[in-house]
Amino acid sequence: MPLVLSQAEFDKLVSWTDGSRENKDAARQSEYVKRLNEQSSRMTREWPNSLENVNKRNEELRRARVEAAEQANSKFYKKYMRQKRDEQARLMYSARDTIFKNKDAPKMFLRAVIETCVQKERQAQLQFKAERMREEKEQKRRDDDEIIRRAADWHALMATKRRRRFESDKQHQKEILEQAHEVAERNRNEHETELNYQILDNIKANEQMEALSEFERNFNKAEKARILADMKQSKAELDARRAEEHARDQLDDKLIAVLQRSRARTQALRKKTEQDARDEQQRVLELNSKRLQSGESTRAAKEQASLEAAVREKEAIAETRLRKDREKEARFRREKQEVQDKFLADEARRLHEFNTQRQWEMMNRFKNQELYDDFQEKLRQEKARKIKEFREETLRLWKERDEREARERAETRYFYGELAERKLRDADNRLFAHAEELLAEARRHHRPDYALRKALDRYCSLYRLYPMPELSKTVQSHFPDYRPKDCCVPDPGYRPDPPPQPEPEEKESPQPGGKRSGLQPAQDGDKAGPSVVEETVADYKRVGRANGLQRTPAEADLFKLPPIQVIPCETPSCTCPLKK
Repeated sequence: MPLVLSQAEFDKLVSWTDGSRENKDAARQSEYVKRLNEQSSRMTREWPNSLENVNKRNEELRRARVEAAEQANSKFYKKYMRQKRDEQARLMYSARDTIFKNKDAPKMFLRAVIETCVQKERQAQLQFKAERMREEKEQKRRDDDEIIRRAADWHALMATKRRRRFESDKQHQKEILEQAHEVAERNRNEHETELNYQILDNIKANEQMEALSEFERNFNKAEKARILADMKQSKAELDARRAEEHARDQLDDKLIAVLQRSRARTQALRKKTEQDARDEQQRVLELNSKRLQSGESTRAAKEQASLEAAVREKEAIAETRLRKDREKEARFRREKQEVQDKFLADEARRLHEFNTQRQWEMMNRFKNQELYDDFQEKLRQEKARKIKEFREETLRLWKERDEREARERAETRYFYGELAERKLRDADNRLFAHAEELLAEARRHHRPDYALRKALDRYCSLYRLYPMPELSKTVQSHFPDYRPKDCCVPDPGYRPDPPPQPEPEEKESPQPGGKRSGLQPAQDGDKAGPSVVEETVADYKRVGRANGLQRTPAEADLFKLPPIQVIPCETPSCTCPLKK
C-alpha cells in the first residue's frame, strides 16, 4: 500500500533507523557503573562475614544435617524393606499353598481323605439309620390312623354342610325367582313409559330441526343478499375509482381546452366590445345629432360623458381580465415546464445511478468469481494434502497393527503353548507329590487308601496322563526312537518348593568420603544400594497385598513335606501308576 509522507516525517524515519544514534556519554557512564559493580562484587566475595559467605556456611551446615537424616532414613528403610520382603515371601508361600489346595484336584484328594475317615463310622451310622427308620415307620402308622379318623369326621361334616347349603339354596332360589318376576314387571312398565317419552322427544326434536332448517335457509338467503350487495357496492366503488382516475388523466387536456376556449372567448369578447363601442358611438352621434337638432345639447354632453366613462370602465375590466388570463396561462406553462424539467432531471439521475450500480455489480461479480476460484483451488489443494496424509497415516497404522498383531500372536502362542504346558506339568508334579504325601499319611494312621488311589486314577484318566499304547509294528519301523511317555509320575528330580527362610541382616559398609544419603548412587563396596531397594519395592508391588490366607512362620514349618516314599499298590484290579 503506498504512503504519502512529508520530507520531515521521512527524515525522522531515516534518523530512527540509523544505528549510530546512541549517546556516547551515556555509554561511557554505563561502562563506568558496570566496572564499579564488578569491583564491589570481587571485594565482598572475599569477606568472611559477608551475607553471601554466611548464607553459604549455613547452607553447608543444612546439607550436612539433611545428609545425616537421609543416611539414618536409608538404614531404617533397608531394614524395614528386608523385614517386609521376608514377611511377604512367607505370605506368598502360604497363599500359594492355600490356592493350590482350593483347586479341584486337591479338593478331590481331600474328599478321598474324608472318605477314608468316614468309613470307620459307617457301620454305626447304618445301625442308627435302621433304628431311625423303624421309629419313623411306627410314627407314620400312628399319623396315618389319626389322619384317617380326621378325614372321616371331615367328610361327615362336609356332607352335613352340603345338605344344609342345598336347602338354603332352594329357599334362596325361590325368593330370587319371585324378585325376578317383580323386577321384570317393573322394568316392562318403565320401558313402556320410556318409549312414550322418547316418541314425544322425537316429535319435539323434529319440530326443532325444522325450525333450525328454516332459520338456516333464511340466514343463507340473507347472507347471499348481503354478499351480493357488498359485491355491487364494491363494483360501484371500483367503477368510481376508475372514473376518477380517468378524469384525473384527462385533467391536463381539459385545462388546455379551457385555456384555448378562454383565449377564443376573450378575443371574441374584445371584438364584440369594440363593435359595441363603435355601435354605441354611432348611436351617441346619432342621438347628439338628434339632440342638436332638437336643442338638447347640454343633456347630450352629460350623456356623452357618462357613455365614455362606461366605455372606459368596460375596456379597463376587459383589459384586466385579459391580463389575468395571460398571466394564468403563463404560470400554467411555467409550472408545466418546471415539472417536465424536474422529471427529466430525476430520470437522468436515476439512469446515472442505475448505470453506476450496474458497473459496480459487474465488478463485484468478477471479483467474487476470482475469489471463489481461488477458494476452490485452495480447497482442492487442502483435500489432496489431507488425502495424502490420511493415506500415509493409514499405511503407518496398518503396519503398526500388523506388527502388534504378530507380537500378540507370538505372545499368545507362547502363553497358551510352551508356558501353559510347563505350568500344567508343574501343577501335575505338585499334585502327584501331594498325593504321595497323603498316601504316606494314610498308611501312618492305618486308614484305607483305596479312595486316594481311585482319586489319583480318576485324575490321570480325566487329564489323559496315562501313556499312549505302543505303536504298531508297521509304524515302529518309521519311528524307531518313539517311546510312550508316562505322565502319571513326577518328573525325575522334582522336589516341592521349601518354605522361605528369613534373610540374614547385612552389615553396613563404611562410606568413604564422609556422610552419604540413601538417595545417592551406591558405591562399589556397598552391598545393598538403591537399585536393590527399587527392585524390592517393585517386587513388593507386583505380588500385591495379603488376602487372609497367610501363615505365621511357626505354622509354615508344620507344612514342611517329609521325604517321599513310593510304596507299590497291593490291589490286583487297581490301575494306579504307583503300582509300577
